[in-house]
Amino acid sequence: MTGVEGATGGADAQGESEAQLREAQLLLRAILDNLPISVARYDREGVFTFQDGKGLGAVGMKPGQLVGANVLELYRDHEEGVGGLRRGFAGEPTHEVYEAHGAVFDTWHVPVRDDAGEPDGLVSVTLDATAARQRELELQHKLALIEKQQDVIRDLSTPIIEVWDKVLTLPMVGVVDSLRISEVMDNLLTAVVNKDARYAILDLTGVDAVDTQTASYLIEMIKAIRLLGAEGIITGIRANVAQTMIALGLDLSGVTTVGNLRAGLKLCMRRMAAADKASSAPVKQE
Repeated sequence: MTGVEGATGGADAQGESEAQLREAQLLLRAILDNLPISVARYDREGVFTFQDGKGLGAVGMKPGQLVGANVLELYRDHEEGVGGLRRGFAGEPTHEVYEAHGAVFDTWHVPVRDDAGEPDGLVSVTLDATAARQRELELQHKLALIEKQQDVIRDLSTPIIEVWDKVLTLPMVGVVDSLRISEVMDNLLTAVVNKDARYAILDLTGVDAVDTQTASYLIEMIKAIRLLGAEGIITGIRANVAQTMIALGLDLSGVTTVGNLRAGLKLCMRRMAAADKASSAPVKQE
């Protein structure tokens, strides 16, 4: 290669490098001017040497406003943010979300190293996350509200009502699946114990359908009520629900069933009246 060719090649390489540098500067400028971020460069002592970006406007700052100030001194009261900065100056990349100036910031700290590989300051890239945090809080509030509403709906759809002294009724509505009946079973058995109930009426008038496992659970619930010293009564079984039970071959011989809730309540009152009369009757002397 002649001297002229070498000089030409060097000039081309330099021109290409300068073009790439200009392109990088244009990209950085476009990012800083249009995205809600701010970028800062600090020397190894923590002094701002560069500060720019559209995100500065969120806290009422202008580009370069803090150049010459020490970031560790400025934010010494914000231990969370300063802690990340200190680790960054020690050479550890960090990321944290913190509040300052009435806003929420999502910040990445990128250590800078010298030719010997030693820490030589820090670059921080900060995203104004205030709006995102607000949306997150609103979403959490909505989810909590939905969960609370679901709890209310579950309670309303399976309320355990003490309709008479020592008589509980559980009117069920809609489609009763295995998960729901399992929760209902626990609640009803607890109520039987707490109320010292003698009768527990499971009213299925509003139940549109049950699955096969649920039908079995209903029978098991009646047995569990009996083990607690009370009697379980099923009322208002619809034709399709009855067909499901028959198709399963469930043994209903030991289960008291009546046509509707009113009939079930009358049955309980008659039985309690008869039991009270029998218990109060004088004992005949032999």
